[in-house]
Amino acid sequence: GNHWHITKPIAFDDQGKMYIPFGSPSNACQDLTYSPGGKPGIQGMDPCPELEHHGGIWQFDAGKINLTQRDGIRFTTGVRSVVGLTFNNTTKKLYGMMHGRDNLFMLFPDRFDQWQSAVLPAEELLEIREGADYGWPYCYYDHMLEKNVLAPEYGGDGAVTGRCDSCDLPLMGFPGHWAPNDLLFYDGNQFPDRYKRGAFIAFHGSTNRTPYPQAGYFVCFVPFTQGRPNGEWEVFADGFAQVDTIISTSDAVFRPMGLATGPDGSLYITDSNKGRIWRISYHGDAAKFSNTKLAAMEARKSLPHLRTPDPLRDILPQNRGSGIAMNYLTYCAPCHQRDGLGAEGRFPPLTDPEWIINDKQRLIQTVLYGLTGDIKVAGETYNSVMPGFAYLEDTVIADILSYIRQSFGNNGEPVASEEVQIARSQPKAL
Repeated sequence: GNHWHITKPIAFDDQGKMYIPFGSPSNACQDLTYSPGGKPGIQGMDPCPELEHHGGIWQFDAGKINLTQRDGIRFTTGVRSVVGLTFNNTTKKLYGMMHGRDNLFMLFPDRFDQWQSAVLPAEELLEIREGADYGWPYCYYDHMLEKNVLAPEYGGDGAVTGRCDSCDLPLMGFPGHWAPNDLLFYDGNQFPDRYKRGAFIAFHGSTNRTPYPQAGYFVCFVPFTQGRPNGEWEVFADGFAQVDTIISTSDAVFRPMGLATGPDGSLYITDSNKGRIWRISYHGDAAKFSNTKLAAMEARKSLPHLRTPDPLRDILPQNRGSGIAMNYLTYCAPCHQRDGLGAEGRFPPLTDPEWIINDKQRLIQTVLYGLTGDIKVAGETYNSVMPGFAYLEDTVIADILSYIRQSFGNNGEPVASEEVQIARSQPKAL
């Protein structure tokens, strides 16, 4: 369908049950008339109709075939999007990593600033219990306040809790937009004992932290005792991006994606950029391992891609000191990035003349009305949902498109606001 969050990881328990998440079609249950991303200032639908068939995890009988969603039961609700999902054979419980919502500043600039939008809301480590409600879309978790707060679409201002007091809390929250794409509980025998039964999380890395550096792009470890975290998260494997500061997603050479334990207890990490697989093994006497050996990895938390950015000192230099560039950075860079190169496999680059230069009318209508379905850009096929921005003024859209057509190696003529006005009055041609 015409919606986001369609990835469906699968987990099996030890009782013959299968679990599949059905991600939310939108960012925060905005009316899809305004596209999945929502429209600035628009309230969320209440009650949220998406929760009937989305925004949760469904349980199925793993012994049956030809299943559809109707054959399952809604096991958990209030879950926006889960990519990392696993059953812990020690605790006999289901766990998942929820991707938090986006665009607090873009949608509600009167209540949130760009710093808050970059670091919030949290990515959430959930113990997925039957009947639990983790709050989406009405609430989100703030890992700095350590509580659920009311989403702005439902009257929130970043502090008030309202109905969220009755929602279930995550086990742990991580900084916003790190993109947790896999979760693994270590059951091998090769690593030191402190790692046994603990959780490894692969953070794919952010795309939408403008105007601050992108963050994540590493594998963390969370120590567990009796099925719950018993310490802070740790940097376990880092350096995948091979650059710091990460300004645009394309700067990262590798992005950790998946996790697996080998028969010998080694940890395998997969990458989504170039298809590389790493094997991490422990050499030496595991019984003599001490926490003092973690100091160097702990120090990495001060690096730009892992630390909480300073609201003023860590703002990246603007590409241009004009409002035109700021409009691009606000509305377009979260997906297409500051360098216009997009994110491989998800967001196309803005460098293909077929889309940017050759057909101005199609370009204008793409921004006005959005785009869905298969498209080919610069030789690569993309299949995602681009939200429409018809709610922006003609002058703003014209400025953004003029900036794109004259940046990133493009050399096209500018777009006039009158051309945007004419495009609005014509039938949608996409």
